Amino acid sequence: MGINNLAVDKTGENAAEFQGSGKSTGFENVKNIIAGKLHNVAEALGEKAADQHAQSGIAQYGKQASEWLDQSAEYVRQFDYEQADAKVREYVRQSPGRSLLIAGAVGLIIGAILRRR
Repeated sequence: MGINNLAVDKTGENAAEFQGSGKSTGFENVKNIIAGKLHNVAEALGEKAADQHAQSGIAQYGKQASEWLDQSAEYVRQFDYEQADAKVREYVRQSPGRSLLIAGAVGLIIGAILRRR
């Protein structure tokens, strides 16, 4: 539990730094908080994997998962919302019919999931 509290404390400090700069938006804050938490989990998992025997399968899977989480954290940090928004808008302009079908299918799936609860 100590690791989780430490991760939350560090993430809170990061969020405070970004809010204090005045340059970031709410989306940037959320993005950096998520990336920070992913990185903290990756570090904790990497430490636990290092404690295990290096040859055991669990340790190898732990290392791999730690690397993937770290890569995910970096991807989240580098994600550009405006660029993704522009790509989606361009796709919708190029194929509006397909976009409507996709949106309808997603709506039906979400509706079916919510109806069962």
